[in-house]
Amino acid sequence: MEEAQRRVDADTVLGVIERVERSATESEVLDLLFAAKDALGAEQAVFASFVRDDQTIESFRFLVAADPGWCLAYQRQSWYANDPWLLYAAGNTEPAEDSRIPLRTQHEKATRDLAAAFGVASAYIVPAPAAPGISRVGVLLLGSNVNGHFDAGKGHLGLIKALARSLAMELHEWWVRKIRDEMIAVHRIGAQDLELLRLERAGESTKAIARRCNMTTASVDSRFQRLNAKLAMPNRKAAARLAAEYGLI
Repeated sequence: MEEAQRRVDADTVLGVIERVERSATESEVLDLLFAAKDALGAEQAVFASFVRDDQTIESFRFLVAADPGWCLAYQRQSWYANDPWLLYAAGNTEPAEDSRIPLRTQHEKATRDLAAAFGVASAYIVPAPAAPGISRVGVLLLGSNVNGHFDAGKGHLGLIKALARSLAMELHEWWVRKIRDEMIAVHRIGAQDLELLRLERAGESTKAIARRCNMTTASVDSRFQRLNAKLAMPNRKAAARLAAEYGLI
């Protein structure tokens, strides 16, 4: 226990958390994740940002400070929907040792066995939930090659929990900002488009939106038709939902 406690370098992790927000590129954030996992006493770390519980939108983003062979095997199997750790993060906010997370199906067991084959004997799962009404979730995985390293009762776990929670939230917010900027650039969405989507998401009528934006109702309808086409959505309600899921509004 004393050895594990010495391996948790709180100052380094706090420095990483502070620097994530200022990072401009995915490469910079990945370097910070490598530094953080070492400071937290983990051999491997993965951060995932994903949209959950939606039949029309599916998106996964990963930062991988782990054995690349594990990640390649995982991606080949496309086990996202069968990953017990992602499923746990989708429905929970409390960090948990993986020994507490049930494996309900053979696919979930196979996903866990794959991690074990690449040296993850013990894991700590740290959800980063989104705002109410938004399904996008982040999850930080810390992996150790020592059995029981993250089990409850270990003297270092309270410190890891506090630090890992803050790190997971910063990484999640960074990804959301990156996705938002990408979508705005790719789809050429302007400030007025965002305002229309915000008002639609808030449940405003066409007349109310027109009044708020100093537009005619015909112009509002026409603008939404263009937005729906840009975002490949069937209607304005779906476009506003997509915009919320991906952090545009």
